[in-house]
Order: sequence, then structure tokens, then C-alpha cells
Amino acid sequence: MKKQTYSLVLRQKREADNLVKHCKMCGKVTVFTDTTIRRHNANGKNIYQFAIYKCPKNHSWNNKLDIYKSFSEHVNPKTLIPTEFETITETEKITLHGIEEQQVIEFKVTVVDGSFRLDQALASHLHGLSRTEIAQKINNGSILLNNCLSKPSQKLYIHDIILIKVK
Repeated sequence: MKKQTYSLVLRQKREADNLVKHCKMCGKVTVFTDTTIRRHNANGKNIYQFAIYKCPKNHSWNNKLDIYKSFSEHVNPKTLIPTEFETITETEKITLHGIEEQQVIEFKVTVVDGSFRLDQALASHLHGLSRTEIAQKINNGSILLNNCLSKPSQKLYIHDIILIKVK
């Protein structure tokens, strides 16, 4: 059985947006602008990601974006960044047509910037498969997440491994 391995980079597109909200420091309702700067805060086993917003008087407000799980065991840094794999970015797609049967496609998630569902991420990176077809393959076990059955709505995290069995 042959295996092709790719490194998957998942980034959400960021645009500076504005929110109208009460500024505690100014004492009035004002416009907060997204600085597109993100900060992380660790608390026990969770890592929180925040977006930093600023009002016109430069007061800041932090909007919680996501919660990640931290590592419970020591991880060798050399295993974190695969350099021998082809990296697939946001605009690239892999086609499954023409690939031999009994072959396995492996995606190693190396960067996750934002929140991504398994079925949506695969639909945006696989050519020729709809999201419904991908969800069916996840449900019947043709697509595994970390060598386990999962739901199509499962969130992806850094260091996840997605296996696609081509039949």
C-alpha cells in the first residue's frame, strides 16, 4: 500500500472589522477596530486565542476567538515541523482522480489559524469531491482523523493526521 503525505496549512482570511461597543475606559459607546493582532493565553490544559481591538483613544478590548488543548507530554520539536512533505496552502487543491486504488493520502495539519471543521477543510483542499461526499466518507470510515472514526463537524487542531483511503 502506497502512502502520499502532505502538510496542510489552514488559515482563515483576516480583514480588519469594526464593532460598536461600550468602552469602559471612555465611558461611552464607540467603534472598536480589529488590529488583526492575535494573542494567546495559557491556562492549565487550555490555550486561548484572542483578537485585539482598539477604540479611537487606543483603549484595547480582547475578543476570545478559540480554545486549544495544550500538550500533556513533552514533544520533540523535530517532529513538529515536517520538512519532507509537500505543503498544501489555502488556494491549492489535491485531486483524487487518477490515484491508484489501495493508496492512502495522509494530511498532517501543521498550521491552524482559526477554527476549521474536518469536512469543510477537506472540501476546500480536495478537487472533485463535494462536502456531502466527504461527510459520507468520514461516516463510513474511508476518512479517519488521528486513526479514529470521527464526525464531519470535528474541529481540526495542529498535529492532527487525516487519512484518506482511496478505494
